[in-house]
Amino acid sequence: MPFRWALRFRRPKPARPTLVANMTASGLALASALFAAAPAWSNPSMSDDFTRIMEWLTRQTARSLAFNAGSTFDPPNEMKVWRMQPDISFGLGVIPYDKTAFPAMQVSALAEKDPAAMLPDKVMYPNLTAHVRLGLPQRMDMGLRFVNVTIPRGHRLSDSTSGDGQINTIGVGLRRHFFGGRRPLLSMALAYNRVFGHFNFMNQFKNVELTPGLIADSVNTGRLEWDVCSLGLNAVVSQAFGRWTPFAGAGLNHMFGAVSGRLEGRWQTPLIEPSIGMASGKPEPAAGRMVLGVQRDGSIASFFVNSEIKATGAQAGRAFVLMTGIAAPFRIGAASSILSGRDKKRRIADEEEGLVFDAGRTVRKAPRASAKRRTPARRYGRKEELIFIR
Repeated sequence: MPFRWALRFRRPKPARPTLVANMTASGLALASALFAAAPAWSNPSMSDDFTRIMEWLTRQTARSLAFNAGSTFDPPNEMKVWRMQPDISFGLGVIPYDKTAFPAMQVSALAEKDPAAMLPDKVMYPNLTAHVRLGLPQRMDMGLRFVNVTIPRGHRLSDSTSGDGQINTIGVGLRRHFFGGRRPLLSMALAYNRVFGHFNFMNQFKNVELTPGLIADSVNTGRLEWDVCSLGLNAVVSQAFGRWTPFAGAGLNHMFGAVSGRLEGRWQTPLIEPSIGMASGKPEPAAGRMVLGVQRDGSIASFFVNSEIKATGAQAGRAFVLMTGIAAPFRIGAASSILSGRDKKRRIADEEEGLVFDAGRTVRKAPRASAKRRTPARRYGRKEELIFIR
């Protein structure tokens, strides 16, 4: 019987799992579970708390910016027709934030960090204002207003929060004067101002326990952007006493626009997604203000100090704006561009036109003649009379 060779191929039996293989598979499964659970570990309630913070912050900022936008001080001088007067002032607005309305945090770890303490109790708005007025007929004048504020990088809002930003204002106003002379001067003004800009801020949270056993740090960055407008009606009464002109008045402003904000917390671990909160706030629709100040007239320039205090609405009596500056009139010809308060009867003579401006009235002077001679003026108290003899 012939010998036959037979080749048989056997399929290898599967190897039994070893301890190392079990540990490797378990590690991969755990890592997959961690990354899959990362959105859940981002803690949506933390984002909700961030949203509540921004709702409070944008609402408070909108109110403060609206009050600052309503500041439309004009020096209490009546302009001659088609004459110009520039003035420049430096101001500081102090608007408190209502910490009693700060929302309660739902995440206990965030509540322990006391985020309200990281935000300021009040905001100060320094500004540099350039203002130009033009005299119009019918005892009116028109003004243009420009404000520029640059907040440098690293400006401290609180011990743990810093930021930088830009604030700009453009505005226009129309004013009409009444009475004057020996009686107080009443100035009624209608003004429109628009405030726009942005602010960036940054702080940090240390050792926040998001879940039991999971502790992380975060770097928080936020940004506020705004476009807020104010339409105001002001009435100011002034009276000259020599070189000094005290004034007082009141104003009512209608405000509109919005402030939007975004706060993002980036956790210093790749397993947790950032917490993000966004919101927008609007200013209160109307608010009143009181105006107080004094101006000192000089031969070249006038110096003034002005304060505006919020009289109605949120933070009434606590929010205010203080400004001081110089009004330096352009001089064209022999006459000043303003009716000076030093002249008790507010009389300015224009020899070329033969006119006298007396508290808004125009009186025609007697024509000149070579045969005429003028006698010295006779005074009766504050009155002055010129007698012409042919």
